[in-house]
Amino acid sequence: MTLTRKTLAPVATVMAVILCAFQIYATGGIGVLEAPVLRAGHLSMILFLAFFWIPPMKSRDPVWVVALDIMLALASMAVLGYILYDLEGILNHMRYVDEITPAAMAFGTLCMLLVLEATRRLSGWPLVIVAAAFIAYAMFGEYMPVSMRHDPITYDRFIETMFLLTDGIYGISLSTACTMIFAFCMFGAFLEVSTMNSVFMDLSCLLTRKSRGGPAKVAIFASALFGSISGSAPANVYATGVFTIPLMKRVGYRPAFAGAVEAVASTGGQIMPPVMGAAAFIMADLTGLGYLAVIKAALLPAVLYYLALWIMIHFEACKYNLGTIPPEDVPDKKSVIRRLYYLLPIGLLILLLLSGRSVNFAAFGTTLFIVFLGMCAAATRFTPARFLLALKVTARNALMVSTCCACAGIVVGCITATGIGFKFINIITSLADNNLVLMMIVLMLTCIVLGMGVPTTPAYIIVATLGAPVLIKMGVPVIAAHMFVFYYAILSVVTPPVCLAAFSGAAIAEADAMRTGFISMKLAVVAFIVPFFFVLQPSLLMQGSAMDVTQAIVTSIIAMYALAGAMQGYLLITANIIERAALLTGGLTMLYPGTLTDLVGLGCLIGVLALQLARRKFAHTATV
Repeated sequence: MTLTRKTLAPVATVMAVILCAFQIYATGGIGVLEAPVLRAGHLSMILFLAFFWIPPMKSRDPVWVVALDIMLALASMAVLGYILYDLEGILNHMRYVDEITPAAMAFGTLCMLLVLEATRRLSGWPLVIVAAAFIAYAMFGEYMPVSMRHDPITYDRFIETMFLLTDGIYGISLSTACTMIFAFCMFGAFLEVSTMNSVFMDLSCLLTRKSRGGPAKVAIFASALFGSISGSAPANVYATGVFTIPLMKRVGYRPAFAGAVEAVASTGGQIMPPVMGAAAFIMADLTGLGYLAVIKAALLPAVLYYLALWIMIHFEACKYNLGTIPPEDVPDKKSVIRRLYYLLPIGLLILLLLSGRSVNFAAFGTTLFIVFLGMCAAATRFTPARFLLALKVTARNALMVSTCCACAGIVVGCITATGIGFKFINIITSLADNNLVLMMIVLMLTCIVLGMGVPTTPAYIIVATLGAPVLIKMGVPVIAAHMFVFYYAILSVVTPPVCLAAFSGAAIAEADAMRTGFISMKLAVVAFIVPFFFVLQPSLLMQGSAMDVTQAIVTSIIAMYALAGAMQGYLLITANIIERAALLTGGLTMLYPGTLTDLVGLGCLIGVLALQLARRKFAHTATV
């Protein structure tokens, strides 16, 4: 029998089941494991599956490559074997005092190489290159110029940081991946396999069936729901875009605009509570503020993001007189209503989270509820085969997040070992000359560059480690600092030249990639602007008195109308350059909470509305 991945599929399936059982036991409230065992066990099984399921080359997969991958998978388990063998020594290890054994050096190096290779296969070269650059800096930074130089680091101490301590591979990012994130991977997989997620798209189509430019609005609803759970904007583009983008093109949207709408809508899922592409849980850990505080702060900016996108889509439809969803593509109303109970798991999840139950309990509990709810209909019932498929999908969905979190741990470990974080703070502060606004501009560009090509979770971990302390040092509240760097790391997927979500949308739309990227930037304008304002005025993050927060909510919602008009060049009719400038000014001033700025902004908006009403009336009279 020829050695192929297909013949080895049963082995991978068994490992996927073992991984899920291990996670449920260790993090589902059944048993308790030592942190090194939990993290090493999770990562070793994830690496095992990565080498079994993901070939190193897309073009071909000869027998010798499959044999090599089997060896790599076994090597991944050998790393776990070493952790279990020397568990007592690892638990009692004294930082930078105890000697690092040759075995620890060997297995630490092996673990690091396995993580880098698995990351390359799953997410491409960008994150691997970033990690490699930090490793090189850790090893050779003593020869850098004075401003970047650090004390010499011996290789044994480097491996100690990466492998034996919780500063590196087995750090907080992997800890979150093997607890809360995996629990949500399971929740999303069971929702997908049960086909209950089909109601998201059908309900979106039904709600927007009579709205002008409805298909683009479907993308907003569907992508917000899918994207928050998926944790990957490009993946979400493909999940929902194969339906929404062709539909947008059918009613008259330009291909590049259709691709951009889906890219921006999918990216917004990463900033939309309650999951935020898993970043909410890591942010809660890094800030120490708690999960509920994070999603409370994230809610208004996310709503403003989607509101602005909705209005811009509507203005585009009005500007080009686009139609509604074709009747044949609208799902049967009775069928959708009968399946509304499919939304109960989402409601239960939110209810459990808001009630203060742990994230793991909420996710695993809701997953169990999906299994029982599925018994209500044959289409959603979990047969043994479907249940096994759900476990495999769970493991597969966790591959990229967990390997990338481990790789991000390498970056964080290098930052810790070298002290580059403090040097980075000094460099940014020096460049900005202690000017907060200038510092935010420099930091914004830095975060976008660091986030290019990197998945949501590791991108946030990297920029939070390097960038957030810069703002905190200037007196910015912790939550505002972390949200600021998080937004710009996420926006790299719609920012040319490396805009992966926009490229994915362009591929489906058969549009020019860079043109789609620049349209995506315009549609995501709110996400580029709002972080500056919530750093300067945290009431946009629901921080402050009830009166300040209420005023911020009302005026920022009105501001979205003005900003959307400025970007699209349309309000009641096509706007001229002066009107667009006035709308932009009005939108920006209303975003900054304060009575004077709000009055200025409202004055600009009302002035433009009055001018357009007069112009429209004059044009109508002239034609008559």
